[in-house]
Amino acid sequence: MGTQKLSVLFFSAATLAMGGCQGLIGNPGEPDPGSGMPGNTNTGGGGSGNPGNPGMTKPADPNAAGLMPLTRLTRREYNNTIRDLFGDTSRPADGFPEDHDGDFLFRRAGTVSSQDASTLRDAAEAIAANAVKNNFATLVTCDTSAANEQTCIRSFVQTFGQRVYRRPVTAAEADRLMGLYQAGRTTLALPVTGAVSLLLEGMLQAPEFLYHWELGPQKPTMEGNVVKLGPYENAARLSFFLWGSMPDQALFDAATAGKLGTQAELEAQATRMLADGKARETVAEFVQEWLNLDQLADRTKDPTVYPEFKDDLKAAMQDETNAFVSNVVFDGDGLLPTLLTASYSFVSKPAAAVYGLNGVLGATVTRTDLNPQQRSGLLTQLGFLTLTGATDGSHPVKRGRKVYERLLCGVLPPPPANVPAPKPASAGGTTRDRFRDHDSNACATGCHSIMDPIGFAFEHYDGIGRYRTLDNGLPVDSTGSIDLDGAKKPFQDATELAHLLATSQDARACFATQWARFAYKRDDTDADRASINAAVSAFSKGGNVVRDLLVGVAGSRSFRYRSLAAGEMN
Repeated sequence: MGTQKLSVLFFSAATLAMGGCQGLIGNPGEPDPGSGMPGNTNTGGGGSGNPGNPGMTKPADPNAAGLMPLTRLTRREYNNTIRDLFGDTSRPADGFPEDHDGDFLFRRAGTVSSQDASTLRDAAEAIAANAVKNNFATLVTCDTSAANEQTCIRSFVQTFGQRVYRRPVTAAEADRLMGLYQAGRTTLALPVTGAVSLLLEGMLQAPEFLYHWELGPQKPTMEGNVVKLGPYENAARLSFFLWGSMPDQALFDAATAGKLGTQAELEAQATRMLADGKARETVAEFVQEWLNLDQLADRTKDPTVYPEFKDDLKAAMQDETNAFVSNVVFDGDGLLPTLLTASYSFVSKPAAAVYGLNGVLGATVTRTDLNPQQRSGLLTQLGFLTLTGATDGSHPVKRGRKVYERLLCGVLPPPPANVPAPKPASAGGTTRDRFRDHDSNACATGCHSIMDPIGFAFEHYDGIGRYRTLDNGLPVDSTGSIDLDGAKKPFQDATELAHLLATSQDARACFATQWARFAYKRDDTDADRASINAAVSAFSKGGNVVRDLLVGVAGSRSFRYRSLAAGEMN
């Protein structure tokens, strides 16, 4: 029997059992987020003027806390955790299934199929073998001679196991892991190194590693009608929120000392963690997922219209957004208005041609001033405009919808059946003319009267974001209006729209809500109202500094507490 067979026999049943349990540690009677939104049937966001779901009518309860999904590590979290555990940068999870959940905006791992379990097993085998081969002496630092072997390996199980499980290993778990190690030594006649490799395989396939389950087998601590998260739960929740990875030693030390129980303690740790380079990756990841820019690599365009739209241009667009966001949030003033209105970006040679810039010759991004009459922050960058453009031109519906749902947390009604497609460019007229004609259809007025007036702001940009003054040979009309902060506000073009959003209370509240969803790994409910309102207040107090918002979310009640699941205390 091979080492992998023994570790699989030892742990696969538990892994698969939990694989079907992508449920909630939370409110009884709430639907599973894998099959529908918990308390929220909206996939785009919440409501105008109200952080969260527009259907929320109950007053915010300061003592409430929302749901806590039981989820598996995402591909990013798995890769980063393996890197931080072993120094292994091979990114094994890149071969795992995509973390796309059709019921949730941000990435969230789904259930484990038998094929996925095999993939997880194969990854664990390779990681363990490489770790033992390359780093055995740094992994197992105690004496493994015959006289001390059992004591040494049990110590390793407890110390390294705490890092793998992100909490102390219980006595029962330690006995089970020692049993696996001993089976490797006796049944399989493995040397110490081989048995340690087998032990690591088992740890990496255990639910305690694969799932966000840092509470472990003990009963939760109640505080009123909600559960107060323990120090190791808070350590892991902080680290996966801000770093997309396991806790560092400072977080483990704080958890061991019981110093992660208060809002102030979590906010202090969050402030420290935001100074680490790993936080830059998280902020970039949030923006990519929030605006769906992570889908750029799969976008296609008509090659007869946009022959330059190739992989190098796609990569340049993503590099531009990542560098811009990192610069604003961590090196600049950190303000949301700057993200939405800055007239500079980070441009490399492939993107420079689309921007109409000269002198940008390198393959790496360089900070470059743009025409402030044409460019204003994220919404006028090539990535957003390409993602929301048509294959052969602009697309006011896609662009307006993205702004409405992602920046205003608006919820659109379900589309009616049999809405006819807009006329093609060959029919004549501008894109705006054809869509305005399309919107006159009775079956199209409901949604399009909301989306299209916003989307018309972007008519100066073609399908890959190139600025234009003519569309189909006719002058572009980019005027429109948007409902913001209880009033209808007109704009002349996308730059004016971006400035309106930058000063909008609705947009600020939605941005905070989107970050809360990202952190909580679920959509918001009535129970989160007070938590999100507090995050919005923290955000506004400092003048809309993004880092302040992240600290506010980390200290929010729904981050530190959760509702009790049905039958959990039985």
